[in-house]
This record gives sequence, structure tokens and C-alpha cells, in this order.
Amino acid sequence: MSLKDKDVAKPKYRDVSGDIISNETLETEHRAVLQSDNYGPENDLITRCLKRFPLNTDPEIVAMKIGLIDITNSTHLSQHKSKISMVELAEIISKIEHVDKRLKAGDPEIVNEIARCNGKVNLFSFASKYCCYHNCNLYGRDDYSILDTILKDYLPRYFPEIKKNTIQKWQDGFDYIEYNDFITRKLNELKITIEFRKRKFDHFVWYKNRVVIDTKLSKL
Repeated sequence: MSLKDKDVAKPKYRDVSGDIISNETLETEHRAVLQSDNYGPENDLITRCLKRFPLNTDPEIVAMKIGLIDITNSTHLSQHKSKISMVELAEIISKIEHVDKRLKAGDPEIVNEIARCNGKVNLFSFASKYCCYHNCNLYGRDDYSILDTILKDYLPRYFPEIKKNTIQKWQDGFDYIEYNDFITRKLNELKITIEFRKRKFDHFVWYKNRVVIDTKLSKL
């Protein structure tokens, strides 16, 4: 290999346990997540619920779905109860203009609208999950990238050009488009071509850096 070739060679991105991020590893960890005792059945439950109650125009239905996604994904909405109630959040989501059409189309701005809610609290993580589950589990699309504590902590270990404070700025500034575009760009660079690649990348990060670590700690 010439010096020129070395200069342009792309780095091999690895997760913290040493596995290369590829189509194969994403598929492997995605299957492991779905086969887990808790996450797999909960994911199926969410899918059945969304397909039975797909629309988001009835605040009572929306409240039910908020509760389900909150409990199964540990978004800790109860921590913000002094700033926003379940009733208010359900009303806000149900009143978003063309909410279901936009979720199906993968409109990134709807994440920001839900995250801003009443202006008293930032629900960026919950909003990304609420939109992702509808878009993926209900409509069979892959337009949204989830952001949560695991992603925020470990993305800089995968991709050294991104810093945790940059991700925090996107969250604080309700700039979901920038975050989602970053994930899309990195998956393109890594030549990840599988279906539902954003969802599977989230599962990969979660499994490698939460499930595996928790399992090791439980054995100590």
C-alpha cells in the first residue's frame, strides 16, 4: 500500500468491546436484543399496541401509548411531573397538526415539537423514541434515530470526531435534524446497508454497552 493509500484509508470503527460495526454485527446484536427475556416481548407488545391504536388524535389513546413507551424504555417521565403532566403531554401530541401523516413520513421536526412540549421541560429522548416506535414498528420505516443516555455516553467512543457536549447542544437546542443526520452519515460511511439500520444500530449500542456490561457485573 502506498503512502497516499494509507492517508486516505478509512478507519475501522469499533465498539468498546472490540467488535467492528458492520452489517453482520448489527444483525447479530439486533437478534440478541429481540431474543432477550424482557426487551423482545416488550417490543412485540408495543408493536401490537400501536397497530391496534395507530392514530394520535385521541388524548386518551395517546396517554396510553406514552405510558407504555415510557415504562418499557425507562424515559422517566415521572421525574418531570412537576413541569408537565401526562394529561398535558397527551393533549400536546394529539394537537400536533397532521401528526400521524408526519410520523409515517418520518418528519424529523415532529421530534422537536414533542420535545419542546410546554416549554418547561426538554423531552428530547422520549420524543425520539415515541416517533421511532410509530415510524418503525407501526409503519415499517427507519427514519428516526433514538437518542438516550446510552447513545450519548457511547457514541463518542465509536466516532471520535463527535463529543458528548456536542450531542448535548443538539438536545438542548432541539436540533434533532443535526443528530439524525449525523447517525445517517456515519452509517453511510460504514457502508451499513441492512434494512432498519438505524434501529439495529441503536440495538447494537444498547446491547454491547448496557446488556453485556450488566451481565458481567451480575457475575461479580
